[in-house]
Amino acid sequence: MDDKNDKTKRLSVYLPEKVKTDLERMAEETGLSMTQLIVMATHGLLANYASQGGAIFADLLAAKQRIVHEVKDRQRLLNEEKEGMQDYYGARAAEYERIYAREDADYQQELAMLADIVKRQVTGSRVLEVACGTGYWTQFMAETAKHIVGVDVRPEVLQIAAAKSWPLHNTSFVEGDAYRLSEVQGDFDYGIANFWFSHIPKNRLDSFLQGFHERLGRGARVFMADNVYVPGRGGELITSEHSEDTYKRRELADGSKHEIIKNYYSYEELNEIFKPLSEHLRIFVGSSFWYVSYIVA
Repeated sequence: MDDKNDKTKRLSVYLPEKVKTDLERMAEETGLSMTQLIVMATHGLLANYASQGGAIFADLLAAKQRIVHEVKDRQRLLNEEKEGMQDYYGARAAEYERIYAREDADYQQELAMLADIVKRQVTGSRVLEVACGTGYWTQFMAETAKHIVGVDVRPEVLQIAAAKSWPLHNTSFVEGDAYRLSEVQGDFDYGIANFWFSHIPKNRLDSFLQGFHERLGRGARVFMADNVYVPGRGGELITSEHSEDTYKRRELADGSKHEIIKNYYSYEELNEIFKPLSEHLRIFVGSSFWYVSYIVA
């Protein structure tokens, strides 16, 4: 028969494995073929639709709408948290580095250890520094790195960083989003993101790490450090039964108050997150800071 005169249209339909299994069992029990069963089911659907219209899909459509609204609500909350974080660091720019001046011998010892490790590891490397802030960590890397590109979403902190006395031949700062690192220009073999990991919502950890690792490429080295939870330090810790994230309530010198995401991790949690993504993983958890060092797998 000529295809042009063939009024029957063949449809390719994807069926989930469970549906296929149920149809096969039904065909075996009834003696009908799977095609016959599908045709019968389709006729039944069309008959119900002819008599009841779209009402037969009411539950499905309601569920779909509910899911759409839930996704929109989650995205709205993520955007609000992101904007709140950006506003906080914009307002905090001028006092950002005061956190490193804590009068605590153990704290200062671990801080110096982190600076020394970073300076040694980036020797001769092309470094992508995520959430570089005012350049506190950049200053140590600039002594030994081949080149550093510091990225931050807030222009206020970048202005402070750019105004410092850097070796002009090997440091530059650009405004950029930690979740859109593909837009950052340059070739890198080392990635650093100090004191940023704790501010990532837990449901965005995978997307950040995937984007970070893809931007660096397999075989690149990574270093990340952040705070260990110490009761009473850095503001009040806030938990909520409606969120897997924890928050800190902080007051800045101008009197403004902010609630920011601040998640803390144990050795076991860090190992669970980074081990599947890395080679030669090293994890340190001290009294004030933790760090991970690894090669992108």
